[in-house]
Amino acid sequence: MTELGEAAVTKLLSTFACNRNADVENFLKHPGKAIRFEQTDNARTYLILDADNGDILAYFSVSFKELVLEGAKISKNKVRQLDGISKHAERIRAFLIGQIGKNSAIADNPLSLASILDEIYAVVSEARALVGGRIIILECEDCQELIDLYKRHGFTLIDIEGNSGTLLRTMYTHVTEHRKV
Repeated sequence: MTELGEAAVTKLLSTFACNRNADVENFLKHPGKAIRFEQTDNARTYLILDADNGDILAYFSVSFKELVLEGAKISKNKVRQLDGISKHAERIRAFLIGQIGKNSAIADNPLSLASILDEIYAVVSEARALVGGRIIILECEDCQELIDLYKRHGFTLIDIEGNSGTLLRTMYTHVTEHRKV
């Protein structure tokens, strides 16, 4: 952003569209939302650009979140795997994929979810090398099609008691499963 300036970045972000999820689109297009998160160090947003013309093909934002396990229907062994230390952990620090979106305004956009996730895993691997960390979480709409999509890409749903009626579901994957060699 410092290279282009805020006005140029805002103009570039306004070209993004996501016809499947208004929240994903609005995060970039809403005046200052992605930029504000960046400037306040609450998240980092990464643009995946077309090398030929500079169009935004996709984007993602990464941050940290504490995963609260209260009410989670997971075994003590799974808690130990997630935490790395204790089977009694109630909270686990995690990398958060806050937003992930593919630009639907690009005809025949060549990016797949797998290639976007590869970019995310590369960023998280760098952060992990500096500060540690064991898991990546994302929160998605409570939509079986979306949950199944993320499951096919290695994420596991965390079942939480009394979660019916909740609009978002939490899923996780282990950072080490995606480490670049």
